Amino acid sequence: MVDWNLQHDPPLATSTTEVLIDMEYPVGTWNLADTVLNPLHHWSQVVSVCDDSLNFRVYQPDASGCYSTSNATGAQFQDITPPSIPIMVTVTVDTATNQSVLNWDPSPELDTQGYIVVQSTPGGNVIIDTVYGRLNTIYPWLGSQAGAGAESFTIAAIDSCSRGTPPSPNTSATFDPHTTVFLSTEYDRCAGTITIDRTPYGGWPVEQYLLFGSIDNAPYTLLATLGPGDLSFTVDEVQADHVYCFVMRAIGASPEETSLSNKTCRTTAYPQVPQWNYLRVATVVAKDHITVVDSVDLGAFTSRLTLERTFNGEPWETIAEVPGGTGPVVVFEDFDVQTSERSYTYRVAAEDSCGARTAISNVGNTMLLNVSADLDGYNHLYWNGYSEWAGNVAGYTVYRSIVDGPFEPVGTTMPSIWEFPDNVESLFETPGKFCYYVVANEAGNPTGIDAVSTSNIACAVQKEEVWIPNAFIATGYNFEFKPVLAYADINRYEFTIFNRWGQQIWTTNDRDQAWDGRVNGGYVPQGVYAYYCSFLNGAGKTVERKGTVTFLPG
Repeated sequence: MVDWNLQHDPPLATSTTEVLIDMEYPVGTWNLADTVLNPLHHWSQVVSVCDDSLNFRVYQPDASGCYSTSNATGAQFQDITPPSIPIMVTVTVDTATNQSVLNWDPSPELDTQGYIVVQSTPGGNVIIDTVYGRLNTIYPWLGSQAGAGAESFTIAAIDSCSRGTPPSPNTSATFDPHTTVFLSTEYDRCAGTITIDRTPYGGWPVEQYLLFGSIDNAPYTLLATLGPGDLSFTVDEVQADHVYCFVMRAIGASPEETSLSNKTCRTTAYPQVPQWNYLRVATVVAKDHITVVDSVDLGAFTSRLTLERTFNGEPWETIAEVPGGTGPVVVFEDFDVQTSERSYTYRVAAEDSCGARTAISNVGNTMLLNVSADLDGYNHLYWNGYSEWAGNVAGYTVYRSIVDGPFEPVGTTMPSIWEFPDNVESLFETPGKFCYYVVANEAGNPTGIDAVSTSNIACAVQKEEVWIPNAFIATGYNFEFKPVLAYADINRYEFTIFNRWGQQIWTTNDRDQAWDGRVNGGYVPQGVYAYYCSFLNGAGKTVERKGTVTFLPG
């Protein structure tokens, strides 16, 4: 701002109608900066120098050609004003590369040094490049992926002056971003249609969208003129074995308001339907987990494979779905099962490219094993046979685990025998917990790959047995006193002797250690003594026995 006093108020009749303002920049060089009307006595101008000394003076000519000149005055000035906000003309897509191209108007300030290109993303604005040169206003972004989705951009201008710590140029704000049009297609081979969907252009109001199409690289032709609210268009009578490409142009009110979308192409085809579908095996993995393995014709197109399940003759229900073409073998996992309570039957349905069920597999049913512990020293196993394989069931192998130990085979049965008696009398010194599973073995599969199916794990607990004598004699045949246990878990075993006053006189946690009638090295007096015995059975429950025993010294 420069202020001065008027030479005369009102102005002299001989004075000219304008006052001239000179500026000294650089030092020693005066140039005419501006003229103002005579009655005015102040003047302002945006400073475009980064950081320098500026001096000013005013002078007024009169009719005779003489000048009245003021004194010169000045100060140190800094340019802290950023350039004007750049105006985006359009953001379009180069259909040859599917990359975005930006076009904006240059900033009017001559000290504009360049432009910052900003991409607007859901996570915020991201600076992707800096373009130098005030008139350099077209930018093709080589990192663009406009063929994968709409892209949004805005522009900020920078001048040649820097300030701050660290120094950075004066930078303008930005206007709202402009967004490219993104085309995507959906091909319905069964209906013979291609539906083209678009996203709207963002930046200026669109008056209409023009959709162009090409078949097998032929020249593009106009397919449809769409309004701003038309987000999709369906092409009918689409033929198989061709390449259909589409491009859309957004058109605004002014001639420069035009923007191309990405180019999107679709190849049409009608693949062959699958001819076969084979369920290889259904097998139990855990109490809540069954694995089903299926294979399908890879020489045809399978859009989807659906795993279906039933039990006890109930209707089939869909358990899982996977897309077709994932490989020659498809593995399904079913976790919504109770394998210790029921057997499940599965099948797999293959769908062709139109969603029709064209190949349904054979069924596969899991084996349900039940075990009962009988008083005769046997565990009796029962299960349902496996079906259906392309080969035959060669037989069944029974595996047993003792007290959660490793499983080992204990016997086999013929294909038609679905039960097995397991004699565990000789294992009376174990806690009595026995777990089993059964494996069905296939033989003669036409592919040469035989399968195996495993049942659930079923457990049985033999009832514990306790024999405790009621008397013993120190010098007799029965000179020691201890319980005799069968199918008992010695964890937390306790055997304690009490005298007639209820005082504990002897105890042990070793099931093999007996009381010989002595305490502290000497025999106790003849008489009746109380005992307490406790241990865990095979089911993990505490078993207790209490009573009395008569001791005779001999």
